[in-house]
This record gives sequence, C-alpha cells and structure tokens, in this order.
Amino acid sequence: MGGSSASKVHFNFQKWGNIVSYVTPSLSAKGVIAAKTTNGSVPACRYSFCTVRKPHPFCPELSVTAMSSPEATIIELEQPGLKTHGIFKKGKSDLRPLKPLIVLIHGGGCNASYFDNDFHSVPKSFNEAGFDVLSINRVGYGGNPIPQSLQPVLDSIPLYSALIKKTYEEHSNGQHGIFLIGHSLGAATSLAIAAFEGHTLPLLGVSALGIIPTDNHPPGLVDMLKANPDNPRFVVEASPEAIEAFMGPPAVLDPSMLVHPSLPQIFEPGLKSELLEWWDSAWYNRFVHDVAPRVLVPLQFLAAEYELGWKGIKEGQPIFDHAAGLFTNTPKLDARLLLGGGHNFEFSKNAPLLQEAREDFINSLISSQDDPAAFDQIPLLDFALSSDPSTKVQFLESLRRAVVNVGFLYIKNTPISTDIQGALIKKGIELLELPLEEKLKIEMANSKHFLGYSRLGGEITAMKPDYREQFDFATEVPAPGPDEPVWQNLRGPNQWPDESVIPGFRVAVENYMDEIQALALSFSELIAEALDMPANSFHKFFDSPQHNKLKLVKYPAPPPDAEIPEGGVQGVGAHKDGSFLTFLLQPTPHTGLEIQNKNGDWIKAPPIPGTLVINIGRSLQALTKGVCTATTHRVNLSPENYVAADGTPLGPRYSFPVFQGVKTDGGHSLEIPQHIKDLVKDEKVRSEAEATFDKMFSGGESVREAIFISRITSHQDVGARWYPDLLAKALEEQGKFKSAA
Repeated sequence: MGGSSASKVHFNFQKWGNIVSYVTPSLSAKGVIAAKTTNGSVPACRYSFCTVRKPHPFCPELSVTAMSSPEATIIELEQPGLKTHGIFKKGKSDLRPLKPLIVLIHGGGCNASYFDNDFHSVPKSFNEAGFDVLSINRVGYGGNPIPQSLQPVLDSIPLYSALIKKTYEEHSNGQHGIFLIGHSLGAATSLAIAAFEGHTLPLLGVSALGIIPTDNHPPGLVDMLKANPDNPRFVVEASPEAIEAFMGPPAVLDPSMLVHPSLPQIFEPGLKSELLEWWDSAWYNRFVHDVAPRVLVPLQFLAAEYELGWKGIKEGQPIFDHAAGLFTNTPKLDARLLLGGGHNFEFSKNAPLLQEAREDFINSLISSQDDPAAFDQIPLLDFALSSDPSTKVQFLESLRRAVVNVGFLYIKNTPISTDIQGALIKKGIELLELPLEEKLKIEMANSKHFLGYSRLGGEITAMKPDYREQFDFATEVPAPGPDEPVWQNLRGPNQWPDESVIPGFRVAVENYMDEIQALALSFSELIAEALDMPANSFHKFFDSPQHNKLKLVKYPAPPPDAEIPEGGVQGVGAHKDGSFLTFLLQPTPHTGLEIQNKNGDWIKAPPIPGTLVINIGRSLQALTKGVCTATTHRVNLSPENYVAADGTPLGPRYSFPVFQGVKTDGGHSLEIPQHIKDLVKDEKVRSEAEATFDKMFSGGESVREAIFISRITSHQDVGARWYPDLLAKALEEQGKFKSAA
C-alpha cells in the first residue's frame, strides 16, 4: 500500500496505554518495534469482556482480569517456569451432550480475547450451536507470567494438553471428542499438540489458520528480537504498513474494526522468545519432519489471501500448496486459501466465511463420527510410526479406526525393498506384454490348482466377465496326493514362464512374495494390538509358511466403440475379498479402484506413489466377529480413467495384489475383548460375521468344498477341463438362482 492510498484511509489505531516505542530503523517500514512501559516494566493487556481486575503478578501497576461471569470458568495449570489458563464456556444445554469440546488457541501478540470480544465472538457462535468452548491464554499472555524458557512454544505443549484434558474430563461432557482451532502461533501450537500429545487426547481434528513454515527469515528480524535483551516483549507499531501486513489491504478490511474499543484489549506486546524459537531453523526442521507427518487426525489447513509477506493469491498459492503437502498422514485434509482477508482474517469483511468454513469442517467430522462407515476417503497411515514407541499408540488408534470403520487404508514407508518392488513391477509388466501365444503356454486351464494365465474376460465376478487378463502365482507347494480331498487342489505348484523368455522373473516374484509375507505377518500383529489383543493372536490361523496368492493384472482400455454402461466397464465386479488381508500395489497412475461406503457411495482409491493399499478380507471379518470390516469394492474402467490430466493417454492399467491366506482346519477360537466386540453397532453385521466364522473355521469339509466350487465358477475353463461334473452342477445351481431372482 503506497503513501497516496494510505492517506485516504483514516487509521485511527488506538495506542496501547503507556507503551513507549523504540523503532528499529532497518525495520521501521515493516512496523516491527520493541516496547516497554514508561516505568520499564513489562506491559500487559486486559480482556475486553471482563470487569473485575486483579494485580499483574510481575507489575502491580498493571492489571489483568478475572472472569466474573457465571457462564465462564477460569481453569489454571502451571509447571516450573510456565503457566497458562483457559476460559471455559458451556454450550446450550439442550444441544451440548452431542457435541465435542472446541479449544481456541490464539497467536502471538494477542490473548484469548482475539477470539472472544465485543467485535466478534467465536465462542458465542459455537456455544449457541451446542458446543462447549475452552479459550486458552497461552504462556506469557493474558496475565500469565513471562515463560522462563527459551522455547516456550515447544515446552508448553504438554501443559496445554493437560489443561485441555482436565477441561474435557471435569467441565465438558468428556464423551464426544475435542477439536482444536488455532491461529498463527496458536495454529502451530495446535498442530504440535496433535503431533506430540494426540495419543493422550480424543482429538477429532484441527483447524489451523495462518501458519506457514519457512526458513526464509525476514531480513534483520532475528537481530531486532535479540536487541535490548532486558525487555522480553515487542510490539508492532500501529502504522498503515503494519496494519496492511497483518490485516490485509484496505479493500478487504472491516473499517469499523480499526476504531473499535475492543482492539487495544485484544492485542498486547508479543514474546520475543517464541518468535526467536519459531524463526530458528531447528523449529522449521522440527515442523517439517516431526510435527506435520505426525498429525494423524483430520486437518483443516487455512491461509489468507494476504498472509504475512504475500501480495495476493498468485504469490501465496505455491507457498501454501507446499506447506499443505507436508501433512502426509492426515486422513482428511481440507486445505484452502481464504480470499478477501489478511493474516488476522477475523477482522476482514469476509470474516463470516472463516467461521462458516470451520463449522462445516467440524460438522462433517461429527457426521462421520455418528456414522463412521459413511467415509468419504481412504485413510493413509505411516508404517514407520508403528516402530517408534512415542508414536505407536497413536498409530494403533488410527489403524483401529481404519479397520473398523473403513476396511481399506493406504500404508507408506513399509519395509519392502524398493529394488525388490521395482523388479516385480518391471518383470510383471514384461510378462503381461508378451505375445498371446507365449502367455498361453502357462494358461490357467493347464493347472488344476487355478494358477497361471487367464485370458481377457476369463474370470467372472458377480456372474459377469471381468475386462482384464491376469497371471496367478502362489506360495510354492507340492500338489496334493490323489487321496486328498478335492478342495486341497486350491494349492499346488505354480506354472512359471520360461526363464529364457523373461530372465529373472521367478526370482523377482518369489523375492516380492517373501517381503509381503513378512509385512503381512507384522501387520496382522499390529491389527491384533489395535484391537487390544496379544500381538500373536492371529498366528494360529496361518500356515507356516503362510499361503498367499499374487495376481499380476492388466486392464486394457475399453475399445473406443465399446458401449460404456453407467458406472463404467467392469474391470472387476463389486465384491469382497475372501482373504485375511489384501496388499495391493498400484504401479501405474490410473484411477479405477473404488470402495463402497455404508451409504452406497463409491469412493475412489487412486494410486499414491510409495504406498500399498491394504484391505480387510472376509476371513479377518469372520475371525473378529465383524469388528474388522470387509468392504465391497470394484474396478471401474471408465474411459476418463485412461487419460492423464493433460490429455495424454495412460495406456493399460496394471494392478498387483497379494491375498493373504488363512488355514481353515478348525479347532481354534479367538478371544476378543468385550469393549472391542461392542464396536460392532450393526447386529446384522455381527450375526453374518459369526455365521461366516462358523462355516469357514468350524464347518468341516462341506465349507471347503463350497469355496472350491466358487473358484470353479470364477474360472470355468479350469472347471471344464479338470472338474466338469462339479462345474455342471454349480452352473445348474446358478441358473436356479437367476431364475428365482
């Protein structure tokens, strides 16, 4: 904002009491100054909504306010060198029992009245909607003493967590979760609480506004903050330049805010120590590597169009996108730039848009909590967090939600070797691209064990042919003897392509299967722990070695003249896997995999580089009596799934799943804690899962034969060659079923 335009705006910005400013010449244009009172003591501010005052602990001449309203409760906590307090207000009693606790955390240079003042009141909006609200005055603000710490932001995280927990359990309903809302350094605090203390709190999510990590420090800022070390405070001069930097250009400001009597009571001198901490490269690295990846709850990440140092959305968008991309483990990310406002967006003309965005995000989480099976995206978990004692509890909580509510998840940072995975992708695609006559040499019809090549349309799902071709390989075992039951032929030796045709193919497959076997066993242990059972609870249901199956699948693009039905060509029809777990590698960028939630909506599960998709199979659902959810899914081959965003054709879609098998010998049971059983709210799901368990693991030969018959009807070429009588009988039964339907 230039001088000519500034002269047209009457910035009647009220001074803060008896503060005397010492302008640092190199930063005067930015409005950054040091401050102290006329008698040399540290200044403090007053709450705008209070009337009863008490002496400031460090300076009797100054005063802070104690809440006198019967609608508010002051809750204080301290630890050596750090003290904080919160202002708790109850929501409307007729709505309150159904809502989470909202926690508001202010930024630097202000206090809790930033959110709650005569100009606007965030607590009031939430209270009227039935939410309890805790407004925290951070250490060093709102009358709290200057923190005796060189890193007050980080060191105060456990203190805030304890304050929130105390409020939730003793003053709020203690039942429906906690949602954090933070602004500026309060947003950094909220994110750090989620990252480092999330395992101790029932967090539903976080809304963070105006915190963009950077190691590009404003010139001279650190030197200015280190000047005058006897004064722990600084303020921002009430200049037009400073107002524009924090509030945005005049066009987006609410002019009544600049002359509102609440303003000098909202803002107070900031803490040098917390800015020095935040601008230090160690905090930047901590935020990027420790905080952002550990945010495992839904996150609303917001910034203003005119954030500090930005001249508008064109400059800010790439910076914002980079920052939002750091949160790689949040199960739900709502990242957006808010137009028409500055860093202190609450004081812009468009402030209602911010409150609306927060309420919409919170209500979406409440809705999903009321019916978590109505998910709208697939959670992403970081396997590395499971091996770190400080993050394992939080990982297990996220895993429990995923297996109970969704049945699908992405997993990254697995221990699978990238070289071994890369070799499988390379050799798998080479095999699928061989001439047809070469592939037919190991056609599945040649194997009574359902292993080998299936032609395009050769497998049937939901009584319709799938538009895919594939190779099936499994853990190598010898063929069963002639006196063994027929269903034992589900296992046997593989058909391998000639080594001279694809050198190293068998080694690539077996190496990958070994890696998946180790991961599958480890993941089964994590699921057991997530369900509060001993880690080895599922071991008794696995063969040694485990018997797993790998499919190498190619989905060609549908022909241009093909009639495309609603929902796309059936790559794989809607179904649930019969496995314990399925580990899917999506090596190409095509979308196509879709998951059905409880509302019947199909949710896309696009490839995410560096991840596997893991889903619950019917065997695990049966073993856990319905606690773990086997979710219906399909592959949709709509033409748009074969075109990149820039219009470039993507070619065929490849998909490489491994299905983790279980043994069905019977004689085993699973002791599931009652509080885990109680997670199954749908009695129909529970009874069906128990019936499936009884059939699969206690049903004897007839059940194993039924599984075998199902495989015959899916691969009718194998059935026609090796089991013609069983196939004829099965097709007759299917015909009766169709007629009855």
